[in-house]
Amino acid sequence: MSTARLLVLGSILRKGISHGYAVYRDITSWNAEAWTNIKPGSIYHALDKLESQGMTRSAHSEVNAKLGPSRKEYTVTEQGEAEFRALLESALVSVDIQQLSAGIAFMDMLPRQKVVELLQKRRIELEKSTDFLRSLPTEEHPTEPARHPELVGTWIRYVENELATTERILGNVQTGKYEFKSESQERKR
Repeated sequence: MSTARLLVLGSILRKGISHGYAVYRDITSWNAEAWTNIKPGSIYHALDKLESQGMTRSAHSEVNAKLGPSRKEYTVTEQGEAEFRALLESALVSVDIQQLSAGIAFMDMLPRQKVVELLQKRRIELEKSTDFLRSLPTEEHPTEPARHPELVGTWIRYVENELATTERILGNVQTGKYEFKSESQERKR
């Protein structure tokens, strides 16, 4: 899964139409480099790749001279919306912290119940990982790295923390802590 693709598509979808620098500015203003591995070059690379794959389409806009020259603006195609949703759903079940972070950033763009289902799947996978890690044999004087109690213990604690984090997010979503796009659209009707 490409975190850059998810962030770029999400940025454009939030605005409806956006130019490359605005996408870059959005992502950097979110401090995404602190919670993902995204770099400025990967943002522009993702924009080009998404356009070449038909996920976005571009048009040149004429901007007032005070604001700068004409620039290429992007909108997300139907295919791009499907890609965004697939990436978002994948991120919310991922055991990778950077992918999960990108998923959390846009989880409000899915229906609440779908987010609950995805986080429950993540919880199940983390529980399986914890059980597996606890079953690994360790030795007081390890003969190989995989049997080192500190190594196994580090991974157990990491996965347990991820499990606790998932439970907390899941609880917050279930109790209505966050507003989801589908709910705000319902209220407007």
